[in-house]
Amino acid sequence: MNLEVDFTSIGCNRVVNALDYGEGNLIAYGAHHFVVIYDVGEARIVATLVGHTGRVDCVKWLPITLSGGAAALVSGAADSTIIIWLWFPGQPDNPWLAAAKLTVWHGHSGPVTSLAVQHLPDDRLLLASTAADDTVRIWESAAMNKGDAEGLLTQDSWSLVQSIETGAVLQHSLAITQLPSEPDGHLLAMGSVDSSIRLLLRQKGGSFQHVCRLKGHTDWIRSLAFTSTAGRYAPQPTFVVAGNTISVSMEAVLVGHEDWVFSAAWQPQQLDGSSQAACLLTASMDRTMMLWRPEPTAGLWMCEESVGDAGASSLGYYGGCFSPDGRSILAHGFTGALHLWRREEGMDRGAWVPQHTLGGHYGAVVDMSWGVDGACLQTVSEDQTSRIFTTCNGHWCEVARPQIHGHDFACMAVLPGASPPCYAVGSEEKVIRVLEAPQAFEQTLALARGHAPDTTFTGTQVHERAMGASIAALGLSNKAVYPGDAPAGSGEEGGNYTEGPDLAPNPTPSAVAGPPLEEHLAQNTLWPEIVKLYGHANHVFCLAADPRGRYLASACKAQAAQFAAVWLWDVATWTPVGPPLEAHSLTVTQMAFSPSGQHLLTVSRDRTFAVFERLPEGEGESPFRLLGRVMKAHARIIWACSWAPDGLHFATGARDSSVKVWALPAAGQGEAPNMPCYLPAIASTQCRVVNIAWASFAAQMAEGDVLAVGLESGDLQLWSLTWQPGAAVGCSTRQCTAIRRLCWTLVPQEEATEGGEGGTCALRLASCGEDHLVRVCSIKGL
Repeated sequence: MNLEVDFTSIGCNRVVNALDYGEGNLIAYGAHHFVVIYDVGEARIVATLVGHTGRVDCVKWLPITLSGGAAALVSGAADSTIIIWLWFPGQPDNPWLAAAKLTVWHGHSGPVTSLAVQHLPDDRLLLASTAADDTVRIWESAAMNKGDAEGLLTQDSWSLVQSIETGAVLQHSLAITQLPSEPDGHLLAMGSVDSSIRLLLRQKGGSFQHVCRLKGHTDWIRSLAFTSTAGRYAPQPTFVVAGNTISVSMEAVLVGHEDWVFSAAWQPQQLDGSSQAACLLTASMDRTMMLWRPEPTAGLWMCEESVGDAGASSLGYYGGCFSPDGRSILAHGFTGALHLWRREEGMDRGAWVPQHTLGGHYGAVVDMSWGVDGACLQTVSEDQTSRIFTTCNGHWCEVARPQIHGHDFACMAVLPGASPPCYAVGSEEKVIRVLEAPQAFEQTLALARGHAPDTTFTGTQVHERAMGASIAALGLSNKAVYPGDAPAGSGEEGGNYTEGPDLAPNPTPSAVAGPPLEEHLAQNTLWPEIVKLYGHANHVFCLAADPRGRYLASACKAQAAQFAAVWLWDVATWTPVGPPLEAHSLTVTQMAFSPSGQHLLTVSRDRTFAVFERLPEGEGESPFRLLGRVMKAHARIIWACSWAPDGLHFATGARDSSVKVWALPAAGQGEAPNMPCYLPAIASTQCRVVNIAWASFAAQMAEGDVLAVGLESGDLQLWSLTWQPGAAVGCSTRQCTAIRRLCWTLVPQEEATEGGEGGTCALRLASCGEDHLVRVCSIKGL
């Protein structure tokens, strides 16, 4: 089997220093415990670096040129560690290497909050780091021979040269620069929570010593940045370096933002060395980034340009930075999304044009399913959003955000064969919500597939089908918006930009060609709710859809048998069908219909699984009856279940680190004694099993059935089962934390043909987990 990663999606951490723009059009950002490498040109994630065990709070590209086109990156995290990463583009199989890990043994004892790097002679590096342990650590690398990356390869290449105690004053930001009058002297600026900036000076052969404290701010200092030129100085206060007097003073107070300013960055110098006016980029939680320049004659600093999001759903920016060429500006926001603007080549002035970027969830992704046309991946998350990802001209992107809810999502189920496409979702509430695809989504999806939108609707059908949906402030329900409806507004003037940007325009659902921008996804791609299902006494925990499209099964959290029953809903009328199915005493953790829809499998926290059999139409009060139940099927909680493609066998996975395969009893036989474990327990590297998924396309595979196993450690294992004991063979890939859901689909025929697989079966396996990550892999050669 050949496993290739097709697509990865994850949002940026909501911290100030979590993003940096590097050479080669590569962006590095912290996402959960990952360091993510994002290629701007291809608009895709090219690597997720696993090494930290805590949230990654700061990343920084190292300002050094290495041989062979290699690049270096440093990251700091809440696990108190700093890691140096090296990128070797000549090694396509594994280009990224964790070169050095500066650990708690001689480093920080608290979360690392910021990093600053300065290039020294002999290709040495000076690295400063702050942490919650009230210290600032200064590290220095050994000299490298003509940019040879081996100088950064080992932890021994780095030495801790100074530890600065800051008392009880936490330092949030750092900046280092070389003194213009003393090439071997360096100035370190530290911004702290006491609203002061402390300047420390290091002369040749010495250590950093405090020389000055600057006051003026009235709140925490979150960002510091030195200019790359030394042409602007003013008198008082002063300090002397090697006989030269250096003065520091406040030059300007920039007023314009209306909320916290989280970052400041200077525009890089032009690559050709030509002169340019100083330009400062600031990012704020008021949903804007501003570019400030001094007025040529008077020298007053003015805001010349501003970019941002005028939508009501945006919550501001945590940080912003320039690209190395100064022609792009990038921000990351409260929702983990990346926001990119680009100025045309050769233009020093002109409009900043927004560019497409790939975002992702910023909370645990709890459930997913392939839906719509079978090539769309629908996900729900504890970040209270549901998203739809698909390919657009061969490029993966997010095409819709059907829900932006007020509760953390817990589960979802796509309704097979529904037209228009529908799905049901459960969250931290007792209600099940069913949503239907609007016209705007179907038209956008058609454009993404390279097809013309369907215009065959009659006038009546057009007005019966919602164009999109809207949600009221502080509301939970998506209300349908029909063609011709005036968008609901505030009732005040300023509904468009003709009177200025003080009031945001009302979002209107519309189809877009090409990948939608973040601002469009956050406002204009909601799906309308068509029904709410009431009946459960507690929060809905899991859902399952009948492959025949007739029933929806649901279960809620339960600490007693009376609440642990499974409800069945008739999709045609959205009413409960018969009495709830009883078999468990605690929460049902997962349910699955067999491929034919003839059986329903349930597993529970009570270590029991049950199989229900479908009855002929009109026979019995309920459409299903209990066929078999096995008590204490595992030693710990059973988290997962999945049916084999033949519909006669199924697998269960549990917290006892085992996967067991079971066979249905023969016709006319009883319950537990006739449901033996068909295969011995499959060892799972001594780690708890969280989710399993059987590839339901066995007829097209040459190596037998394939079972995917997701573990609590983040490992993903693939097992090829030939129905002989001991014949399981596995391969693995890894995430950071527990894998919450796995689901399979076939690669579309046109993509398989383009891949040149020569008729071999190609499957896609999607995985999601508590580490906020969504990943799609192609498995070929089955």
